[in-house]
Amino acid sequence: MLRFPRKILIAVAILISVLLLSFLFGRHYDLSQAKQQAELQVGQLRNYLDAELSRFATIPHLVTDNQLLTAFLSDTDQPVQPINNYLADIQQASGASDVYVLNREGDVIASSNWQLDYSYIGNNFAFRPYFYQALAGNKIAYFALGLRSKERGIYFSEPIYRDGQVIGVVTLKVNVSKFETDRQLLNASHASHFYLSLDDNIIAMSDSPSWRLNSLHSLTAADYQHFTTSRRYLEYVPKVITAEHITSQGMPLLYVNDANKRSKYVPASAPIERLNAKITVLVDISSVNINQLGRLFWLSVIYAGGLMLFYSLMARFAGYKKLLFSRHSLEQEVIERTHALEKAQTALVQTAKLATIGQLSAGINHEINQPLSAMSTYLVSAKRLIAKGDIAKAAENIVIVQSLIERVHKIVGQLKHFSKPAQTQLREQSLSQLLKNAMVIASAQLKQDDVNVNAADIADTVKVWVDGIKFEQVLVNVITNASQAMAESTVRELSFEIEQFDDRVKLSILDTGPGIELHALGTIFEPFYSTKSTNGLGLGLSISKQIINSFNGCLSAHNRPGGGAQFIITLASTKGAL
Repeated sequence: MLRFPRKILIAVAILISVLLLSFLFGRHYDLSQAKQQAELQVGQLRNYLDAELSRFATIPHLVTDNQLLTAFLSDTDQPVQPINNYLADIQQASGASDVYVLNREGDVIASSNWQLDYSYIGNNFAFRPYFYQALAGNKIAYFALGLRSKERGIYFSEPIYRDGQVIGVVTLKVNVSKFETDRQLLNASHASHFYLSLDDNIIAMSDSPSWRLNSLHSLTAADYQHFTTSRRYLEYVPKVITAEHITSQGMPLLYVNDANKRSKYVPASAPIERLNAKITVLVDISSVNINQLGRLFWLSVIYAGGLMLFYSLMARFAGYKKLLFSRHSLEQEVIERTHALEKAQTALVQTAKLATIGQLSAGINHEINQPLSAMSTYLVSAKRLIAKGDIAKAAENIVIVQSLIERVHKIVGQLKHFSKPAQTQLREQSLSQLLKNAMVIASAQLKQDDVNVNAADIADTVKVWVDGIKFEQVLVNVITNASQAMAESTVRELSFEIEQFDDRVKLSILDTGPGIELHALGTIFEPFYSTKSTNGLGLGLSISKQIINSFNGCLSAHNRPGGGAQFIITLASTKGAL
């Protein structure tokens, strides 16, 4: 005997239970939605019918106020044609089928269709309830088949008074097909039907032709006898459409067998009081069970996927503790290596600083030796002047020596400030002052390469949000690179441009050197790339770009159309722009 593992049996049992519950819930949900749709549509249809019936019901009253009509009923010898024309105008303006006037005997004496072959003039409608009830002083809305046209219609009638006495009846007829056509325009849903049933359970109007003048309820012999006596449907004998009214899950349903097809509907009804009738909307739910198959399929797929995922997680659970231990070890190792990388990067930045200073040392040595030599000369001169007693000139020499000492202090102090390591500290700085500090360090290189500098006209109000020391390093690196690049050029000119826009500041450093080789434009900021064949590690521009990026800025380079290179540094001008 074939035996299935217990886990599989449990999983299948759970799946069947879930699918069954999903089927019942989904079916109930769809039925509820269909019920809401039916109630919404029957409300809309009821409002529409009430409004239309009210509109048509007011027209006979307007006709009864016509004095010409009252005079005609009192004296039938008067010409009838003006009355016929008046009734034709009313019929055209209102959209009714016919408007006609009956005398007290029920004979039609004037009609809007006087010119047609089936004119009502001369016909007697005394048997119609809408006539004899109106003759009794009532306002009537009545459904019946037309005696001449055989068409379904709603008749609105009202008595005509003269001196407090009823002298005739005015009747307005509206073909029911008008409302059925309007209904199709009002609602394009193919999943619903509607019908209007009278107090005798006969369907007066419906969007389903086979239901019209028939009944969804059983009829007795007394009912058929009443149909014959009232002549409401003339010689037509209403048929019974096989239908079954049931209740499922507390919800009324209607099963209809029509044209060899069994359909299932959710009904919603509302009264039409003016006709003593009931309007019903049916939403088709014949395929409600089939519609659940798609949900059940996707639920099965999700269940199977979840089951496989569950077993996969359970299979991995055995090594979970080992994974946690390995993860902890890896985290510690990553932390240690991160610290090591940070130290290495700091050292690398510092190395780049010292390398830059080393490259500038010859020029800086000249900058320091020159004032030192001058100081020695001025001091010897001062001794001689003192010996001669010329104290005033000796004092002048000492003042000059003092200014030379301050110049040396300034150069050495800027180098010390530039070379010392420091943590990144972003604060608002004056771009003009930062550029001046960088130029102090790079001035020796610029003089050595005989570069003419066009000083930037930068207002003190231009601020950037940077670490001052690191930004000066970037400026020195870019400026000295530009100076060295122009060493073999005929024209050696360094210039600066400044732009401000949207809380950003763009500083451009331009030279007149040979420019950047095209193949190097994409790699110039990569580590260890260098255009210098004899010295340099190729770290200056890479580190400079990292520094600018840490300020939430951008460092880029391209060739100028007229020759030379242009380095662009874009920075935030306020802390909020970071």
